[in-house]
Amino acid sequence: MRHASTSLGTFRAAVPSVFAIFFVCWILLGIGTWIFYSKTSYETKKKWHPVIGIGTGVAFLAFAEWISGGYLPWIFVVAVVLIIFLTIRNTQFCPRCGATLYARTFSRPRFCARCGTDLQNQTPGPDAPAVR
Repeated sequence: MRHASTSLGTFRAAVPSVFAIFFVCWILLGIGTWIFYSKTSYETKKKWHPVIGIGTGVAFLAFAEWISGGYLPWIFVVAVVLIIFLTIRNTQFCPRCGATLYARTFSRPRFCARCGTDLQNQTPGPDAPAVR
């Protein structure tokens, strides 16, 4: 590995193989989460969404730490933690149709964009169809 010296200390220069590993892992993670969010049930999404969000953030921070050679700025970590928190908080799942709903602002949507269900009351009613 190449090392370079700056006023901030010694750091590892980014090696193309590191980026290739990061790129492949990120693509596989994206495909896996797409399959998960499009095929699983409402209950499964509700249970595993925080774990997936935290795991993805930790994986991203681990790659960033590896690429930076251990000199990852703390503000970067704070930003990623904030993004993880907002993603977990603002992502909702419709109990009726199983849709995954992402908030585009800091407020959460009140109704499902797919079926119109009121998301403030997320308990499926007795007349709600079963979601796979």
